[in-house]
Amino acid sequence: MSNIREVLNRLKIALNAKSFTEVAKKLGVSESTIDSWRARKRIPDKYIATLQVKGINPDWLLTGEGEMYKTDKMQVFDNENGIQVNYYPDVYASAGYGATNTIIEPQKVTLSKFIIDSFKIINPKRVDLIHIYGDSMEPVFQNGDIAVVERIDDISEVKNGDTIIANIDGDLFIKKIEKIPFQNAIILKSTNSLYKDIIVEDFDKFKVVAVVRGKFRVI
Repeated sequence: MSNIREVLNRLKIALNAKSFTEVAKKLGVSESTIDSWRARKRIPDKYIATLQVKGINPDWLLTGEGEMYKTDKMQVFDNENGIQVNYYPDVYASAGYGATNTIIEPQKVTLSKFIIDSFKIINPKRVDLIHIYGDSMEPVFQNGDIAVVERIDDISEVKNGDTIIANIDGDLFIKKIEKIPFQNAIILKSTNSLYKDIIVEDFDKFKVVAVVRGKFRVI
């Protein structure tokens, strides 16, 4: 990677942003996250992967060489060497007050190994793509984002602070999870301060169905 200042300036150009505040907003991160990239002198792989989905050439971004945009996105959707996953165009996880889904017919898409590795997916055979609806998880997740989720069997696979997909009485939510030790209690948190925490009380109607590993966003 070349000088991080040059990399970030190229990022601003590629996103057609006038400031790094606008860059942060378009990527769904805080300005402090971009400050951390400056301090560490690198952009983490998962964000490079997200930028590549938008068509930005990672070679150009990191070195300044080649074209700014790639017209071929096969490094994201790789039918020959990738891993097939389910894409649910009609399934929504609510970043708000819950989304009820009735049509769950998936389409098959093939993600490249680059994307699978960048999002640190443990079991690619359990990966699904679903839509996010609402604004309770802004700025990290925005309305219309596509979440890359990894299905799980048991809540023991979830760590405190993970972003999860929860089924609550038939509705799907995307939230951060906080498990309270020794109290058999779970709190679901939004990143948007306008939304109150959800305290899970009826565990018969609650299940964590997946952990969110990443997102795709169309700018």
